[in-house]
Formats: sequence, C-alpha cells, structure tokens
Amino acid sequence: MSKTEMLRQSAEASNQKRLESLAQQVQAVSNAKSQSAEELAATLEPLAQALAALSAETAKTLAEIDSRTRATGASFTLQLETATKTLNAATVQAQRATVGLHQAAKRLDWTHYALTVTTALLTAVLVSGFWLWLRPPTVQTFLDPKAVAEYLKPAVIGALRPAKGR
Repeated sequence: MSKTEMLRQSAEASNQKRLESLAQQVQAVSNAKSQSAEELAATLEPLAQALAALSAETAKTLAEIDSRTRATGASFTLQLETATKTLNAATVQAQRATVGLHQAAKRLDWTHYALTVTTALLTAVLVSGFWLWLRPPTVQTFLDPKAVAEYLKPAVIGALRPAKGR
C-alpha cells in the first residue's frame, strides 16, 4: 500500500468520525427548541468551528495528496525517460550487432567458397599424383595369329564335321 493510499485512508477515517460528530450536533440543533438567538448561536458556533476545521484539514490532506501524486508522477516520468533512453541505446547496439553479423556471414560465405575450391584442387592434385605414382601395371600380350589358329583348329574342325548318326 503506498503512502498516498495510507494518507487518503487515514483522512477518510478522520473525516468520517468528524462527520458523525457533526451529524449528531446538527441533530441536536434541529431537536433543540431555542428560546433566543444567543442560545442558537452558542449551539451553532461549535458546529461551525468543527466544519471549518474539517474543511481546512481536508484542504491540507488534498494538498498533500496532490503534492505526493505530482512527485510520484515526476518520478515515474523520470523512470520512463530513463527506460526509453536505455531501450533506444539497446536498439542501436542491436542494429550494430546485426550489421556486424551480416558482414561476418558474407565473409563466411566467401571463406566457404574458397575452402571448397581449395579442397577440390587439393583432392584433384592428390588423386592425379597417386594415380601416376601407383599406376597399375600394363599387361601386354603378343599373340601370334598362326599359333592361335593352330591351337583352335581342332576345335573348329570338330564342330564342322557332321555327326555320324544323322
């Protein structure tokens, strides 16, 4: 509960007690059958003083509430301005960070491209080098056509002869 609310509640309680007292005094005045103006004035004078005191205290309480409300409003405005400045500074910093990240991403893209090309070239050089260094032996066969014909002659002649049972 804030100080303003506590002050307001205490003022309301005090005013309520005074109003009850004043109501009793007004009731007493209305019930009284005064004989003279002096008796009526004597009865009304404490009532008027109580009303004047109540009005003065109410004005004082309202002035205090108003001053505290203004102080609270000024404090809130100051806090809001501070928070706004902090938020604006954070926004500027976030925008700078975003620009930096964007530039870093571009550099990283080109780095990846360069790394890919370098890897491809190194792989090509290594494959070519190992291919030349570890080249499989070449098999060279020299066939003599006459020797092959002599070797295949019995199989071909046997396949061309007619079968005796047919």
